[in-house]
Amino acid sequence: MPSTRTLLGAALALSVALSVGAAVAKPDGTSTMPSKRPPDYEVGKKLWTQSCWQCHGATGKGDGPAAAALVGGVPSLEGKIKGGKFDALVDVIQQGRGRMPAYSEDIDEHDSRRILQYLKDTLEGKKPPPPQNEKDKADAEGGEGQ
Repeated sequence: MPSTRTLLGAALALSVALSVGAAVAKPDGTSTMPSKRPPDYEVGKKLWTQSCWQCHGATGKGDGPAAAALVGGVPSLEGKIKGGKFDALVDVIQQGRGRMPAYSEDIDEHDSRRILQYLKDTLEGKKPPPPQNEKDKADAEGGEGQ
């Protein structure tokens, strides 16, 4: 009969393996361990959808559903997001300007840059980058990772 010490050791080892998610290589060489965070493009898209499109519109043209309710409307962002030099625009997102509220409590500077890069890519008609792992591929196809 195994000792209490042996059983506790086995239980601890199993607990650690389960809680860490024990990265196991699948036959195709991919790992079952999830990535640490989604790609920047996806983060930018998600934040744009959560906080920006209502006023600025899906592609930044100032034609979002809330824009009509604002006196003077919302300016188009076309032509204003160039070359990845986003410092001034990050400040606008963080501090606000005119009728635009400040988002520094909800969105940090890095995520502000992700939003701007997403919008720049969208305005330039660029496609999102291809998925990097099996889970991303499954998510992009509307399925579940295996």
